[in-house]
Amino acid sequence: MDSQAATVIARVIARRETLRLVWLRAAPGIAGAAVLLTGGLAGGGYLPRTWRLLILAFCAFASAALVGRPRIRLSRLELSFLCSSAALAIWTEFSQVWSDTSGTSVLEAERDVVYLTGIALILLAVERSTLRAFLGGVLAGVTGACAVGLVSYVFIGHALNPIEGNLLFEPLGYANGLGIYAAIGILLAVGLALELERPRLRVACLLALAVVVPTLYLTHSRGAESGVAIGLVVLVRFGHRLPRPVVVGLATSALAALGIVVATTSAEHGIVQKLFGQNRPLYWHVAWREWERNRTLGSGAGTFDRYWLHYRTVSSFARDAHSLYLETLAELGPIGLALLLVALVIPLLALRGRRDPLLATAAAAYVAFLVHAGVDWDWELPAVTLAGLACGSAMLVARRPDDAHELRVAGRVLMLVALAGLGILALIRLYTGPRLPFAA
Repeated sequence: MDSQAATVIARVIARRETLRLVWLRAAPGIAGAAVLLTGGLAGGGYLPRTWRLLILAFCAFASAALVGRPRIRLSRLELSFLCSSAALAIWTEFSQVWSDTSGTSVLEAERDVVYLTGIALILLAVERSTLRAFLGGVLAGVTGACAVGLVSYVFIGHALNPIEGNLLFEPLGYANGLGIYAAIGILLAVGLALELERPRLRVACLLALAVVVPTLYLTHSRGAESGVAIGLVVLVRFGHRLPRPVVVGLATSALAALGIVVATTSAEHGIVQKLFGQNRPLYWHVAWREWERNRTLGSGAGTFDRYWLHYRTVSSFARDAHSLYLETLAELGPIGLALLLVALVIPLLALRGRRDPLLATAAAAYVAFLVHAGVDWDWELPAVTLAGLACGSAMLVARRPDDAHELRVAGRVLMLVALAGLGILALIRLYTGPRLPFAA
């Protein structure tokens, strides 16, 4: 009887240990899926209330990782990515000093804190062993949000929107934003299908394409489609080795596609207008004039709309310059642009060295995000930006060396204090801060 009881107890303990290991492997993917699905369904996370809730959640889970994980290793690139993101958020907050709309500048910094705490959570909680589950969770969250919009568009129908027209733009509220969201999903689905070994998981990734591909098509987002094309090149270059004739064929096809665009561009509209629309060059011109008037420090975060109203040559209203890099230069000056570029380039440094299909999968989606951010206002849609930065963070995790620096007690305490402070500020702003991005 005692031996039977001992056997039963041993089996229960073994099952619990197995469930615990499964949960530890799956938890990053579940969290990633939950954040991107709920963020996508919440209008892309456009409103400040969503930012504050995200900051609270990220701070809580990152603090739990700092307290509960016995060993946390961070490479120099990861620490640099975290510090440069923090420096960008601090500089954005500091810009309220010279901004003529300080309340808007504070809001811009608040959004940057969402990205900072999201990056911190990923780097602290995700390991190489859980990276496939994490990227799969990102794919699941993106696919789920796209599925909601696609099903509503096809089976329920929608009214003609005065801004988006007949394009698919829900649930994010912006067709181009949904387009790059779907593009990230396409690249993750293709990369994971090539990298995973289990047939069922491959089939699941390919099934996601049945949702994200038509979503991208119905958004008619040329920027997102270009991002997919460039992302596929990255996937081929840094992932699986392909025969030289296949690589030459892909390059030839890309050049032929570019030639067709140039050849079909009418004399009435230039190639820039053909690729990016009629108004984007106007936005970029105003942003450049904004920087020319504030060459040293910029005009302050969140001030582009005021300059647009002053210098615009068309009647349409615009709150953003439709280019993350040009708007950052205009509002935060050369220092702000340098901080942004340093932060965004750091994950790309992980591509040095040998080919890695999992790394290439994350890199393809991240590069697509970087390309699209240059021609649209993705930074103002946290769901889209978090999807892109999640892939960038995953690149650094994928190349984390075994001898990476271990986070000691002092480092953990410092990060806990910072996270606690940010969480308290987010909680205060949740009840006292403005509810709209343009409210002072």
